[in-house]
Amino acid sequence: MKWEYMREEEFGPAIEKSGGLCVMCLGCLEKHGTHLPVGTDSLKGDKIVELAADRAGVVMFPTTAWLGDVVSAHSITDPAATNKRGFIGINPHTLLTVLEELCDEIARNGFRKILICNSHGGNTGLLAYFLRAQRYKKKSYVTMTCNAYDMGAHLRPANMLALAKKDPAYFSMLTEEDYATLEKFSDPSTVLGHACFMETMLIYGTYPELVAPERLGEESGLSTHRADYLAKLGVSTACAWPSNYPNSYMGTDPIGCSKTLGEAAVKMSVDRLTQIFEAIRDDEECVNMELGAGPS
Repeated sequence: MKWEYMREEEFGPAIEKSGGLCVMCLGCLEKHGTHLPVGTDSLKGDKIVELAADRAGVVMFPTTAWLGDVVSAHSITDPAATNKRGFIGINPHTLLTVLEELCDEIARNGFRKILICNSHGGNTGLLAYFLRAQRYKKKSYVTMTCNAYDMGAHLRPANMLALAKKDPAYFSMLTEEDYATLEKFSDPSTVLGHACFMETMLIYGTYPELVAPERLGEESGLSTHRADYLAKLGVSTACAWPSNYPNSYMGTDPIGCSKTLGEAAVKMSVDRLTQIFEAIRDDEECVNMELGAGPS
C-alpha cells in the first residue's frame, strides 16, 4: 500500500492491516559509473520496497530520491569533483532533522513502527546515529532500519551461484550464459562495491532501460590505492573512498550482466524483504522494548 495512493478514510484500516508498520526507502542521488543512472540507489530500492510492501500488506511512505547522505557531492580538496553533475548532497544535520520530523509525522498519523530500508552505503553511518538520536526524546513509536537488499550475502555472485545450483527451479529464469557469468564474477579477484555487478543486476531487474552497457570501459572502477596506507594504520577518513575511486565506480566491469540475472536478484531481494516486513508487522515486542513496556 503506497501512502500517497490512499484516501484519508483508508488510513485507519490500512494501519490495522499493516500492524501499525510503515516502511520507507532511503537512497540518494549520485554518480554510479558511466553505465548506471545517478538515481540508481533510490530507483532500485524504492521498487524492491514497494513490491515487498504490497506483498506483506504494509504501508510504504514516499521519500524523495535526494534524501540521502552524499558527502562526495562536496569536496574542499578537489573543486573539480564538486562540479560533477547529478550529485545532491544535503547537510547531514538537515537530514537528521528531516528524518526525525518525517518519523514524527508518520507516527502522528497512527503508525507505531517505522522501518527505514537503506538503499545507499553512504547512509549507513547516518542511520546508525539516527537510531541512537531517536532515543534522546520520548517517542510514541519505534524506529528501526534494515537494508533494502542483501549485498553481503545473497547477491554476491559466488553465493548467488551456489543458491542457483542448489535450487534451479527458483532460478528458472537464468540461462546458461548467466551461470557462466556468475562463475566468472565468483572469482575472488573480482572487485565489487559501487555501480558494480550487483548494483547493475538490480537496475537490470527494476529499470533495465536505464542500463547503458555500451559505456562500460569508459572509466575505471579499480582502486588507485591512494588512501590504502591509512587503512593499514587502522585510520578512517571520509576522503579515503573518493580518493581510491575518483570515478564514483568501484567494480570490475559487469560485462555479461543481464535482465534475467536482474530478475533473479530482484526476486531474491523482494522475498527477503517481505519476510522482514511480515515479521515486524506481526510483532509487538519491538514496540514494548522501545517504550519500556513489559513483555507482550
